Amino acid sequence: MIDTYVKKIVIVSLSTNRPMRTISLFIVGALLLSVGTGALAADRFSSTVVFSEARFPAADAAGPSAHQIAALLPGARFAPAGQLATLLKDPATRLLVLPYGSAFPEESWPEIYAFLKNGGNLLVLGGRPFTRSAYHDSTGWKLRDYSVRFARSLMIDQYQTTPGSNGLQFQPNPDLPLKLPRFAWGRAFSPVIRLSAVDLYHRGGAAGSIDARLDALAWGIKDGRKLAAPAIEIDHLRNGFGGGRWVFLNSELAADFYSGPASAELVQTLAELALRGSEEFTVHPVFPLYFPGEPIQLEVNWHASAPSTLPLTIKITSFPEVQPKDQPQARSEISGTVPSEEPLLLPAPKTPGLYVIEAELREGDGVHDKVHDKLRAIHHSGFWVRDQAFLRSGPRMTVNKDYFELDGQPLAVVGTTYMSGESQRLYFDRPNVYVWDRDLAQIHSAGLNMIRTGWWTGWDKLCDENGQPYERTLRTLEAYLMTVRKNGLPVQFNFLAFLPDVLGGVNPYLDPEAVRRQQTLISSVVERFHDGPHRTGEMERVAQPALSRSGCAGGGVESPRQRSARDGRAPGRHRFCSAWHVRRPQLAEGLRLFSLCPGGLRELGPHHARSNS
Repeated sequence: MIDTYVKKIVIVSLSTNRPMRTISLFIVGALLLSVGTGALAADRFSSTVVFSEARFPAADAAGPSAHQIAALLPGARFAPAGQLATLLKDPATRLLVLPYGSAFPEESWPEIYAFLKNGGNLLVLGGRPFTRSAYHDSTGWKLRDYSVRFARSLMIDQYQTTPGSNGLQFQPNPDLPLKLPRFAWGRAFSPVIRLSAVDLYHRGGAAGSIDARLDALAWGIKDGRKLAAPAIEIDHLRNGFGGGRWVFLNSELAADFYSGPASAELVQTLAELALRGSEEFTVHPVFPLYFPGEPIQLEVNWHASAPSTLPLTIKITSFPEVQPKDQPQARSEISGTVPSEEPLLLPAPKTPGLYVIEAELREGDGVHDKVHDKLRAIHHSGFWVRDQAFLRSGPRMTVNKDYFELDGQPLAVVGTTYMSGESQRLYFDRPNVYVWDRDLAQIHSAGLNMIRTGWWTGWDKLCDENGQPYERTLRTLEAYLMTVRKNGLPVQFNFLAFLPDVLGGVNPYLDPEAVRRQQTLISSVVERFHDGPHRTGEMERVAQPALSRSGCAGGGVESPRQRSARDGRAPGRHRFCSAWHVRRPQLAEGLRLFSLCPGGLRELGPHHARSNS
């Protein structure tokens, strides 16, 4: 690029017949610019350490030569395995680059893990990261067989193979302010990863805190479906590895990848992305559903491990999802600073329906400093303006003695459980209508025809101590039902998962006080939404009813027949013990068995057990 710039200057100077002194000045200026640009490029990667070892084997990807990787990351420090530990302990090191695909030096694992645990950033070029450890003996470097024993320490359980780029359309993620150049790959490898390290509640099925976020940097798409994600980023927000950003080029790279024209731009773009560290930027409405005439109050959240040295501004645009974005009369725009000195409010929309919120976080004010003005982050969310006629419209779901029926016709159910692709089981605590609509549209287009969802965790945020749901809970449920209605999907809704022990009482199934609170919760929801036709009326009280250990002794909720069953004296309990992998003495310690029947929960006592012997 600099060479081209110098040639253009010389040609222009000659064509205007300027004196040689002028030409010389131009050339000197261009050379100074070249030197300055090179120094700037070197400074970009001065906090980067690249593992580089002669004759080190690559796995599941092409490996670069020392010359190739040095040219790609000028200014970085390059270290063989023997020096890696020292450089990773240097406080100036912010990014580790592993350029050999799935392979890494086994002897350096303790230092690599410690670096990542302390919030260090990571870039892995190719393959399935940390699945092929390499060791050195008297004959040289050797690769061990594929194993996830190291990857699991990083909360990666395994990798799933996805198609190569041949025949796929390359699509960068539009929700990321990143210009990722197109590249080819063989297979891609999608990690199965845990994004939560800490449980929020000490009970079965409870959600964990959202400790990390995974984003695809690009997809391989065919017929509108995303079949591969050959490059991803994982932002660790809190708890384990907090502050670190891991960027994986998790795919097979061709043998000529590092000699290709696009490799420098791609590798440098990924390295710069990783160097920024983890970042979290969200803009959500306080409620996911508003009544007509209500203004929209927004909550802005921004956190970064490497805060910006420039002022931050935010631009927020809202528009109806069903209208083109180029109709200015339907758009609302506001702006502010981050952090905001006062609440951000969008004016009340004029019509019902689904609205999209598009938020941009920018560095620099964009007015006085256009040189440094840069888009730093993008976030999409949404909200509904209440439309009861739309919610009550659509096909009517009923059930006969054998099947679900849709408008009187049997429905062969092909469905899935779904909460949210962004916040999983915390989707009522962190609702995002935009994500729901995007995900449910994909589910419907894949041929599925029913959604199972509900509450698996966090009931203390859904209702008060008497079981009365909060207004925000009811609005969130209405927004969810509006979204599934929009995408033509009936929904089965579960209220209490595993053990309904979250509303107090001695026994969650039989204690009258516990049952009363559960009835309050369920009846309040049913009262508000009973006439929505495109929803299954058979809402589950308890999903996957579990064995109960609570309230089995005393409490006034046990009959002699129940006590006999609990003590393990009922015939047929042998079959139960075998199926559930428990010993008979464990039944006497408090395990009880219930069946979810049409009339409600029924304990499996001696008579039922004998009939199934």
